[in-house]
Amino acid sequence: MEASLRATLRFDIVPADRVAREYGRVTGPLIETSEYLVPTGLSEDLDEAVAACVRAAIELLTARWGMAPAHALAYLSAATDFDISQVVDLVKGVHARIRKADFDD
Repeated sequence: MEASLRATLRFDIVPADRVAREYGRVTGPLIETSEYLVPTGLSEDLDEAVAACVRAAIELLTARWGMAPAHALAYLSAATDFDISQVVDLVKGVHARIRKADFDD
């Protein structure tokens, strides 16, 4: 994280079995807020970063809510915003914002 600001951060250590059950196979940074799950994709190539982010998001939706990969991709296409996190450095970053409220019971 790089910014000109002061922040208070809280980190939780999550046991590996819970990570696999709730988030699937995590291959990069993953953020959870009260509103969103935010998988990321990183690569020197922006297109590859987007593809990695989509794969991470599909893995997350499959693990967390039992969605079939095709349905997860359809959901991502219709309801998820993908944003570029960084392009200045050698490694490009993309993140998705998946609304948890979309899956509330």
